[in-house]
Amino acid sequence: MNIYDISEKAGVSIATVSRVINGNPNVSEKTRSKVLQAIEENGYTPNVFARGLGLNTMKTIGIMCADSSDPYLAHAIYYLEQELRKNNYDALLMCTGHVAAEKAKCAELLMSKRVDAVILVGSNYVDDDDSNNRYIYKVASSVPVMILNGILNGTNI
Repeated sequence: MNIYDISEKAGVSIATVSRVINGNPNVSEKTRSKVLQAIEENGYTPNVFARGLGLNTMKTIGIMCADSSDPYLAHAIYYLEQELRKNNYDALLMCTGHVAAEKAKCAELLMSKRVDAVILVGSNYVDDDDSNNRYIYKVASSVPVMILNGILNGTNI
């Protein structure tokens, strides 16, 4: 079942189905009810990736930490995820370890998932050798980067 099937069953355009799904107020109550009924009757679930492309947000934040079994990091991640959830965001957690190449690989994977921002949790992300920080600058060229317990001067960081 896809958006095309719902539009056909409800007798409306795909754009109208999209407006209903995204909560756009420019849909009459009668039409909204018809679309919602078709969605419910057919068990339709919107494709989050397609929706993310249309809205230009996946409502997902990437979180990177070295080791989630560390008590400080575990608490920080827990509170971050709680706040993100309160604000209708999902979190993708990557436990990177301490090797620079693995951190860069995890950051690349998060970017391939089209996250809206990346949060680096812990003091091990900013390296004295700035060449090891290139992956952070690269991420920051696309999405905001927040570093907890570290400072790195750069645009969007």
